[in-house]
Amino acid sequence: MSFRGGLCRGISLRRSDLISRISPISFISRFPLGTWISHLRLAENLLGHLPGLDPAAFAYGSLAPDSGLPNADWSAFDPPKSVTHLLDPGDDEGRIADLTFYRQYLSGLPADGSPAYAFRLAYFFHLICDNLWWVWVGQRAELDFAPLIAEKGVDAWWAMKKDWYSLDHKYVRDHPGSLYWAVLRPAPLPAAHLPFLPEAALHHQMQYIKDFYSSPGDRVLDRPYPYLNEAAMSCFVLDATDALLQVHAALAASPPSASARTALTLLPPSRLAPYPSPLGDA
Repeated sequence: MSFRGGLCRGISLRRSDLISRISPISFISRFPLGTWISHLRLAENLLGHLPGLDPAAFAYGSLAPDSGLPNADWSAFDPPKSVTHLLDPGDDEGRIADLTFYRQYLSGLPADGSPAYAFRLAYFFHLICDNLWWVWVGQRAELDFAPLIAEKGVDAWWAMKKDWYSLDHKYVRDHPGSLYWAVLRPAPLPAAHLPFLPEAALHHQMQYIKDFYSSPGDRVLDRPYPYLNEAAMSCFVLDATDALLQVHAALAASPPSASARTALTLLPPSRLAPYPSPLGDA
C-alpha cells in the first residue's frame, strides 16, 4: 500500500481554511498525538543532519514533553499537560505554544554540544511535531473516520491508537539498530534540564517508555492497519524531519515574530494541509 503525503504529496489548503479548523473546542481534546517511536525516529533522522548533539540527551528530550507522574487511574498527571506542552487555559493539543518554549528555554542557550542544549532542542522539536501530527494526521482522521467517531466517541481514538502503537512495536522489532535500542535503552536516566519538569516525573516516564517497547506482548504486528499504516507513518517522519530542519534554519537566520505562538507559521501554507486519504490499508 502506497501513501502520498507531505514531500510525498502535492495537495494544498488555504491558510484561512487551516485557521478555521484550529479551535479550542476541536476534536483534538480527545485526540492522542504523535507516538513515542515516531518522535524517536525523527530524533534519529535529525541527529544525522545536526552534528555535535549529545545523542542520549537528544533522544530523551524528544520524549520528555510526555512526562508526568500519573494519579491512581491515570486520568491526570503531575505536571499536567498544560505545563509540559505550554497550553493556554481552554486549549488542548494542536494549539501548543512551541515558540513560547523556544523564547523562554532555548533561544538564549549556547548552541553547543552540552546535554542541556540537546535535550531542550529535542523538547522543542517534539512540541512542533505534536502540532504537525494534528494538522497532517489528526484532521484527516477526523474526516475519514467521522462515522466511527460519531458512533463510539473517544473509544474511536483508542481504536486508532491501537494501530499507531502496534506500528511502533513493529518498527522497534524490525530495526534492531534504531535509536531506541542503540541509545535510549542503554542510556542512564537523564537530568531534567528544565525548571518546570520534575526529575521524578521525567524518570518515571522515560523508564515506562523503555519498558513498554521492550516486548510487543500479545500484539499482532503482521496484519493490515486500517487506521494508519507504515507508509503513512514513514511519510510523517520524513515530512516532519524536513519541516523541523526548515524551522531550525529559519530561527537560526532571524528571531520569530513576538506574536507568533507556533513555529508552523514559519512553514509555507501549502505544507499545512491534512494528508490525503487513505491513511490506512483499505
